[in-house]
Amino acid sequence: MINCIKHKNINNGKIEFILVNFEYYDGNDLISKIFCEKYKMFADEKIDGIYFSVIKLHSEDGKVDYELLWHEDVGNSIISIQQDEKSLLLLEQRLAVVSDVLNNMIAGN
Repeated sequence: MINCIKHKNINNGKIEFILVNFEYYDGNDLISKIFCEKYKMFADEKIDGIYFSVIKLHSEDGKVDYELLWHEDVGNSIISIQQDEKSLLLLEQRLAVVSDVLNNMIAGN
C-alpha cells in the first residue's frame, strides 16, 4: 500500500512528502499526470539526471508550485515550493487523494 510520509529535510529545512512503497523510476510521470488531471496543474518538461529526475508542477493561477523528485536512494518525493502552513496542508490533502488513486490502480480497481 502506497502512503505519504511527511518529513523535514535536515539539509535545507523544507518539508517533503516521501511516497512509501512507490519507488518506481518513472513514478513521477504518473504522479504528475494525476496532479494535472485532478487539480488542473501544468507540468514542466522532466529533467533527467543520472541518479534522479525532477518534474515541476504549477497551478493555473501561479499560486501553487510543486517539485516532484525521483532519486535512486530515496524513491519518489514531492515538495511544495511555497512552504507556508496553508500550502503544505493543501499538498498533504492532495497527496491523500493521489495515494488513493495509485492504490486503486495497483489493486486493479
